[in-house]
Amino acid sequence: MVTVPPFDEAPTPRREFFGQLATVAAALTAAACVSPAGAAQAIAAPSPVAPRAPIKWDDEWTRRINGKHKGVFDAPQMADGTVIGNAWAWMKGFKDVRAMSDAELSAVLVIRHEAIPMAMDDAYWEKYDLGKANKVKDPATKKWAKRNPFWKADPNDKASAPFTLEALNARGCILMGCNLAAMGMAAELAEKVKQPVDDMRAEMRAHLIPGLTLAPNGVFAVMRAQEAGCTYIRST
Repeated sequence: MVTVPPFDEAPTPRREFFGQLATVAAALTAAACVSPAGAAQAIAAPSPVAPRAPIKWDDEWTRRINGKHKGVFDAPQMADGTVIGNAWAWMKGFKDVRAMSDAELSAVLVIRHEAIPMAMDDAYWEKYDLGKANKVKDPATKKWAKRNPFWKADPNDKASAPFTLEALNARGCILMGCNLAAMGMAAELAEKVKQPVDDMRAEMRAHLIPGLTLAPNGVFAVMRAQEAGCTYIRST
């Protein structure tokens, strides 16, 4: 089941932040040219940004980090699915060396920044041609991927099936996604296809891969996992 919080984040928070700084800077510049009373009025001129309603994020995923050994795999880029290979190899190592089962291991995969397309399902990849846009080819066709090759393996490629997000999730791995990156991608696509940003956000939420939980941002998810005892490795 996809865990999706009831959020409505701004698609480009960085732009909004710097926009506010620019407004304040302009007010300060104007203040330097007027009387003290006028300066105070100029500085107070910018309208405050309306506070956003509190967002109730799902933080319960951290309770699932309860294995004897814990690791968080940080993926800011897709890098040909390096995060999947790293998590799989880490689990295999404990199985080979210490005969440990999946239940004794807690792996957290954080998909963030430029890797966020990995969090989207096949229908979304096909509709918005994410394979071509992100220079990702389908191992089965050798052409630009029309599906998310990191989520599932091609039905005719059984050898690759264990090296997918779906397979790792089935083994108990925790899949986390960056809301900030997801909303940024939704905003970019909205501009490209000339659709309302809110509609694109809703569509994106509906097409997250099963089993993935959105965190406020990927950095938060990585550090929450570390607070829960995970050893960190950058997987990109």
